[in-house]
Amino acid sequence: MKKVIVMSVAMLLFSCCCQHEQKLIEKAAYNYSYAMANYQIDEAEKYATEETKNSTLKMAKEIVKKVDSNYIKSDMPATIDIVDVKVVNDTCAVATYHKVTPLKDFSDTLELRKRGGQWKAYVIPRRVAPPVQQDTSKAGPAIRSFQDVKQGK
Repeated sequence: MKKVIVMSVAMLLFSCCCQHEQKLIEKAAYNYSYAMANYQIDEAEKYATEETKNSTLKMAKEIVKKVDSNYIKSDMPATIDIVDVKVVNDTCAVATYHKVTPLKDFSDTLELRKRGGQWKAYVIPRRVAPPVQQDTSKAGPAIRSFQDVKQGK
């Protein structure tokens, strides 16, 4: 009987802890997404990892400077709804959000990482890998042309 009570209490505590963590993730995702959707890049920095600040937000600040202010005004205000939160592990989560502005209506996902005990948005631009450089110093004769290959040479 004692084992059942102990297990029940442990399950209850674990459930409460998980719900609390979900709320923290949801709050961080909302705050970052809302700030970005409303062109408040400086505000978004509060909810972003250092990597995100140094890449995505740095780039966003430059882009916003070049965008017509009338366009920005016409795209606000934005509303954000956090639709789902999935905890991947103890330091990584993914939130799905829905964004509505006068010009846009869509859903997307946002990766979050736990840094220094706080959940922060982790948004890093994807880069195309540079072309592989071949070592031509040991190459034999020049590469055959398509015509040579086609003719079986």
